[in-house]
Amino acid sequence: MERNDGYIRYVGQEEPDMEKHDGGLRPAVGVWNVQVMRANRARPQEADGIGNTYNHAPNITHWRGQFFLAWLTNPVSEHTGTGQTMLCTSKDALAWSRPRVLFPPYPLDPGVDNGPHSDLFEEGACACMHQRMNFYIAPNGHLLAFGFYGLSPEVSVMPCIGNGIGRVVREIYPDGSFGPIYMALHSTRCGYHSGNCLYPDWQSCDDAAFREAMEALMRDPLTLLQWWEENRDWPEADFFAVRGAGEAFNWYTLPDRRVVGLWKKSRVSLSDDGGKTWAPVLESPSLVMSGGKVWGERLSDGTYALLYNPNTDSCHRWPLAVVSGKDGIEFSDMLCVHGEVPPQRYWGFWRDCGPCYVRGLEGGAHSPDGALYVTYSVNKEDIWVSRIPVPLTGRAAQHTRDDFSGLAPRTFVPGWNAYCGRWASVSLENVREPGWRDFHALRLRDRDPADYAKAVRVFPESEKVRIHTEILPRQNYWGRLEIDLENGRGACVFRIIFDSDRTVKLKHGNGFTPAGLYGGQICRLTLDADCVARTVTFALNDQKKETWKFFNSARTVERVVFRTGKKRRRPYLDEDFEFLPPHDLEGAGDPLAQEAVYYICGFTTEPLA
Repeated sequence: MERNDGYIRYVGQEEPDMEKHDGGLRPAVGVWNVQVMRANRARPQEADGIGNTYNHAPNITHWRGQFFLAWLTNPVSEHTGTGQTMLCTSKDALAWSRPRVLFPPYPLDPGVDNGPHSDLFEEGACACMHQRMNFYIAPNGHLLAFGFYGLSPEVSVMPCIGNGIGRVVREIYPDGSFGPIYMALHSTRCGYHSGNCLYPDWQSCDDAAFREAMEALMRDPLTLLQWWEENRDWPEADFFAVRGAGEAFNWYTLPDRRVVGLWKKSRVSLSDDGGKTWAPVLESPSLVMSGGKVWGERLSDGTYALLYNPNTDSCHRWPLAVVSGKDGIEFSDMLCVHGEVPPQRYWGFWRDCGPCYVRGLEGGAHSPDGALYVTYSVNKEDIWVSRIPVPLTGRAAQHTRDDFSGLAPRTFVPGWNAYCGRWASVSLENVREPGWRDFHALRLRDRDPADYAKAVRVFPESEKVRIHTEILPRQNYWGRLEIDLENGRGACVFRIIFDSDRTVKLKHGNGFTPAGLYGGQICRLTLDADCVARTVTFALNDQKKETWKFFNSARTVERVVFRTGKKRRRPYLDEDFEFLPPHDLEGAGDPLAQEAVYYICGFTTEPLA
């Protein structure tokens, strides 16, 4: 059936199963999910240096050979408490710097009106931060950073409807230092103006290049439209090209130069004049989404991508998915970008679960290598970045023979997906063992009490396939490595477990069976999977092969998952965390005393007749 609903549309056949964190979708092949900042109240020196546990709304750009990533942070809950904006940088999107304060706390002046809720503020209160964008690369090459100081004495008071002090700006210099903070726009609704702010107006800056960059931005209707929510009280009628269209605006340009505008909750519009005027904003019902943001982008291969949470439940925001299309109008092939939802470690109000508020390279930036880079928060607690190879695909074209030779250590490994946390990581390493030759291997290490590391290898969809992998465990009396054989929907049919009792176990159709002991040597695993017979013939270290039944049903298999812990199923879709008693996850701020380490030394697949 032809669908023509709201300028652009999703016409694909894939629909997510929200009972699963990955939606039961195929993963976009080669995606690396990298945790930039893991919130920690007990050990703030290992997180943001402050101990805040609400971290959300990140934005990312790339400028002068470096990634810049900013996000807003509060002590516990959304909007309330002393807010500030943090910044990290990275050369490669894998290793990130320690966070720095980009916009510091703003103490409220009791002598200022502070808007309709001013009587609710307590003595010593500070503003919160709320912004939909952070970066702008000006035509003269200068990088500007923005934030918005909002006013929210209670969680229910929304800073994004004009409650605030105003929008601030500062320059980021090539050496990484920051320029002075200036006011870009005041919040007139709350009584702020050039005479009562901590910071001067940007026009007063004596740096001509900075003023030139700001003047260019002020003539850019697309960039300015991102400011409308917080600065909707700005009196100039024509300052924003469209008012009231929706939340979290972003855009991309079609081949015919028309601009597609995107907002939360499936809202879409078109502009024929570069964003100066817009067609009526419509809802596109085929783009299923709710309170999480949507990001649209034209990719390096000329195709288009939309990233969003494809569900209508704002409290359970998973998975982070991507759909793609050739013309920027019709999209299909829904794939999973981030399908892991760890437990919330810290309580807070309006702390929705899952990976959400996705944003790509903004402010006029371009990908340094043609890949798609996006950032988002998980559980409104931790900040993540994903690198997504282009062209997008959910399938492997050919079987693999990976020995990891010829790759530089600590780089993205082609063809492999990785879920890589700060305390549970995946990395390519050069291994040096006494008496052995040096070799490269994919290392999984885990000291996280609340999460795990995961590496995934997709191979061609197969009814019959032989899989061979070599695993080097660094310990055999703590830790756990699970190796899952899965189909395209993520159903596991056979599992190998390197358990903490020195035993390799198999989960199969009749339960669990020990397959042998393991120690500090490389273990060679061979699996012959037959989806017609629903069996796996398994051998450990080239010993006698034995055949086992699947414990799940699958017509084909197409990926192997390596995971440093048991597969996670909570949080569940029908759990309502907002109304649970406030509590933090015990011990979440302390790493495990013993770190588990495993190396994947090789991985091959081949078809079986």
